[in-house]
Amino acid sequence: MLYQTIATDLRHKINQGLFRPGERLPSVRLMSKQLDVSVSTVVSAYQILEQHQVIEARAKSGFYVGVKPRPRPAAPPKARSLQPARLHISDTIDEIFVNTRNEQHTHFDLALPHAKFQPSSALKASGNKVLRQQFERTLSMSTNPGNLELRRLIALRMLNAGCLVSPEQVLITNGCQEAILLSLQAMTSPGDLVAVESPCYYGFLLALESLGLQVVNIATDPLTGLDLDALEKAATQWSLKACLCSSSFSNPTGGAMSDDSKKHLLALAKRHQFTVIEDDILGELHHQGERRSSIKSFDEHEQVIYCSSFSKSLSPGLRIGWIVAERQRPSIAEQQLAMSGASASFTQLQVAEYLKSGHFDKHLARVRPAYRSNIEHALAVIAREFPKGTRASHPEGGFLIWVALPKNINALELFSLALGENICFMPGVVFGRKNFAHCLRLSFGQPWSEHVESQLTILGTLASKLS
Repeated sequence: MLYQTIATDLRHKINQGLFRPGERLPSVRLMSKQLDVSVSTVVSAYQILEQHQVIEARAKSGFYVGVKPRPRPAAPPKARSLQPARLHISDTIDEIFVNTRNEQHTHFDLALPHAKFQPSSALKASGNKVLRQQFERTLSMSTNPGNLELRRLIALRMLNAGCLVSPEQVLITNGCQEAILLSLQAMTSPGDLVAVESPCYYGFLLALESLGLQVVNIATDPLTGLDLDALEKAATQWSLKACLCSSSFSNPTGGAMSDDSKKHLLALAKRHQFTVIEDDILGELHHQGERRSSIKSFDEHEQVIYCSSFSKSLSPGLRIGWIVAERQRPSIAEQQLAMSGASASFTQLQVAEYLKSGHFDKHLARVRPAYRSNIEHALAVIAREFPKGTRASHPEGGFLIWVALPKNINALELFSLALGENICFMPGVVFGRKNFAHCLRLSFGQPWSEHVESQLTILGTLASKLS
């Protein structure tokens, strides 16, 4: 949207010092005249900046730059698309994971909510109610596609993402990773080409590698998500079977596609006859405002397979994910039958009971601002303590930050040094390409504390020593 573009441009100008803290911005009418846009467009842009506390409105005076603007490190540059290639990253990931499960470490590596950001009391109450009232049902397997009541409740929640679906379109899975794997299995054969975001969540890369698929890396902007021009070039040059992407707060960059971009993506999918596999696992964790619409919400031609789970928004231990599909559903159901045939009943009954209790929205209202605060605290430390030239994404949802260090710093070398200080993070190399060697992903799904800030400061100091 035009007002969003204007807001982003003004934010950059403020960060660059064009408008100083406490300084009055041009009036709405003057800005409207300068930019040749409507007054309402400028008002909308100013309101976005006000919501993000970049500027403030003063009665009968206008808009002013915040006196204490928050540090906003610049986003890292886009990656370039690669030729199709098979993946060989599992050994690298195994080697890293050997060192990242020590409970004594400070974990900036795990993209999971901390126990204190999980509604343990309410989940326990829901589980106890199931055991009291439906214990015999917990002893039986829940045959695919899963518990009907849970599927109904998920379908209701998807209204918030702009999707009107029936319970019959929902298939319960063991987390989002299985949902993605099943979708890929149903839509592809070994050797087929799949477009993915670059950088891309390593779990998805492992799934692609296990299926013998070739990957076409598509550049991803840490603010706006998938580079659709690059995708169009790739789709024109090669016969893509699928495009695997995140619509909201992509892992690891935090990028989020606009509604216009989602529609453009679907137009490309229709023109070039490929399936969009949407990962929306972080969609519920927007920091402000309303939940963003999913790509699926604009799907008029059944081109999208929607995948998500409660692992980031509720609790990873529940292992409850789901798929929404129409014409692809029989193929996916066939793959699911071959893989598992049935799934655990207790957690499905527990989550259904929890959703019916109405606690989920209260829980989300508590954790969303906490994650936003964590991101702001972390960005301030990164801006202050990391080497000059470091760039970091500023996601508007979730709890992940993608950091690009100066290119002369190797993140794997930093990883080894950090382990000596009991600090873990995910080096950029596991997200798909060698030229992410200077990058890393940091997770802030834990409560902010002096210890967390201290450990992040130490990490910045270690990085500075390598620069």
